[in-house]
Amino acid sequence: MSKIKKILTCMAVLALALALLAGCGGKGSQPAASQAPAADQKAPQAGASKYQMTWGTAPAGGAWQVLGTAMLEDITKANPNIAGSTAPVGGFANLIGVSEGKLQVAFSLSATTGDAWEGKGPFKEKGQVRNFRVLATLFPEPTHIVVFADSGINSVEQLKGKKITPGPRGSAVEQDTLRVMNAYGLTYKDFQPQMISFEEAAQQMLDGHIDAIFYGAMICPAPNVVNVSSQKPIKMLSLPDDKIDSILKANKGTVPYTIAPGTYKGVDYPVKGIATIVNIVAREDMPEDVAYSIVKAIAENYDRYSTVSKAMTLSKKEEMGKEMGIPLHPGALKYYKEKGWVK
Repeated sequence: MSKIKKILTCMAVLALALALLAGCGGKGSQPAASQAPAADQKAPQAGASKYQMTWGTAPAGGAWQVLGTAMLEDITKANPNIAGSTAPVGGFANLIGVSEGKLQVAFSLSATTGDAWEGKGPFKEKGQVRNFRVLATLFPEPTHIVVFADSGINSVEQLKGKKITPGPRGSAVEQDTLRVMNAYGLTYKDFQPQMISFEEAAQQMLDGHIDAIFYGAMICPAPNVVNVSSQKPIKMLSLPDDKIDSILKANKGTVPYTIAPGTYKGVDYPVKGIATIVNIVAREDMPEDVAYSIVKAIAENYDRYSTVSKAMTLSKKEEMGKEMGIPLHPGALKYYKEKGWVK
């Protein structure tokens, strides 16, 4: 079975599970889980009936999961006609879920949406995916290449043959790691890749089971890197300008980015690399009033999200409508124009 077909099968199982949960009538403070519409079924207008949505985030414990929960809470509180739940999907499967109508809203990364739009990378087999729109642009996730300070490793080339973790298999982080490897003409055959979770990465590195955390893009500050740096001196590798330029030219949605000195313990120098930007996407047929209500609720509660995830301090609500190469949803665009954030 192909990778895409496996993902679609997983998404179908997830949608069924959510539908069953919704039918159980469970009580509690959490919004009711929604039954995902079929791929060719448009969602109901918010004004006509309650709009049910499933929001694709990331596996439990990740920043996307925590942020999605907080944002959905604010959206449903401000809009009684909107209800929903989060789903721990993550990676490029989030975009496939939105495309197929199994998710109505999802987090993604700008380089991943660029891949979908152009039908490349993990979307090569499926082809161009363009039936989604951007609701909001949030914070950057920059390159993190982390080794121990006494490792003697000072460049990506010196990681050849080493045990690295590029991120969980199928994750958006893994795809961004491959972008960096491609710029060097490297593949997994040049390393001993360990496809482990973000949480496992820290302990595996501290225990000496991996030599480096090699993420092409990762939330900043990354909890697992903070964990490692608090227990043992680390250093982070910068990308040279020619490699950065190569990545930017080859990948829609990537931007140059420098991690500021002092972001991590012992890393008192700037770390140059690239970043992809976290965004919130929705199906293009989402009703305009729903999209408007979603971004309005997020904007009006924006300041509190930095207490949920420190990465949100790298973003500004006035830049929620920032263009990253994918069209904004008309409902979101309407709100941003009213605020004067987009001309």
